[in-house]
Amino acid sequence: MKKRVLVVEDESLLALDIADQLVNAGYDVVGPATSVKMAQRLIGAEGCDAAVLDVNLGNETVDPVAFNLQERGIPFFFLSGNSREQVPAALRDYLWLSKPVSQPMLLEALLRCMPH
Repeated sequence: MKKRVLVVEDESLLALDIADQLVNAGYDVVGPATSVKMAQRLIGAEGCDAAVLDVNLGNETVDPVAFNLQERGIPFFFLSGNSREQVPAALRDYLWLSKPVSQPMLLEALLRCMPH
């Protein structure tokens, strides 16, 4: 059974690129979600095995989504153009990749955060 990966990214082209990279690597993509509300709805309705999170989603941050995933024990990592200091201290130890990212780096990060 394919692993389901939630993509939370508000930049349409980047979200589609990430989703395509994941699909091409054999994952099922949940989303992409462009807002906290949409991401929370997808987590509740569809679930996921892991998530890729952008930090800034328009005028909001992804923090509530990250805490929701953390509470559910769902692994995730950040893919952002921002610095690690922009997330609460409780989230700073999670894997952090800077945009743009190559497919090998994206897939390696996903494998590192997911249980084997």
